Amino acid sequence: AVWLCSLPLPAASQISGICNAFAKSRSLHRRGLIELSGTITCGTGRSSLAYIGYGCYCGLGGQGWPKDKTDWCCHKHDCCYDKAEQEGCDPKMQRYEWICEGNTVVCDKLTDRCEKMVCQCDQEAASCWGAASYNPNLIFWPNFLCGQNHPTCHFTPI
Repeated sequence: AVWLCSLPLPAASQISGICNAFAKSRSLHRRGLIELSGTITCGTGRSSLAYIGYGCYCGLGGQGWPKDKTDWCCHKHDCCYDKAEQEGCDPKMQRYEWICEGNTVVCDKLTDRCEKMVCQCDQEAASCWGAASYNPNLIFWPNFLCGQNHPTCHFTPI
C-alpha cells in the first residue's frame, strides 16, 4: 500500500487520504527508499512528493545554501546519508523495519548497524520536517538560485 504514496502527483493527490491513514497507523514497513517516503508522511502528514525539488537540498542532489528550516532538514539528512555511506552502508537501498506511532518514527528494535544508522537518519529528518515550516513557494526551486557556497556536514562520532 505504501507504494501508492509514490505515484505521480495527480494520482497521489487522489489517494492522499489513504497514504496519510496508512502512514499514521501503527504498521510495520520494510522496503528500502520507500521507508524514507513513509517516514516523511509519518512525521509531517504530507506526501513525500511535497519535498521533491523543495529548496536547494530536498530531493536528489543539493547545492548552495539551504533556503529555510525545511531545506536545512534536507541538508542534514543528506549529510547523514553521506556518513552512512562512509561507514559502508547503502542508505538509499537499505531496508529496515519501523513503525509510526502518532507522528513519530520508531525503529528502536533494530540490531543491524546499517539499518540503525539509516533509520536514525530518516527518523531525525522526519522529526525535523515535522517541526519546520513549509513554504510552497520553495517547491521546484531553481538550482541556479541556490548559489555555490554551501554548508559543511558536521558528524557526531557514533
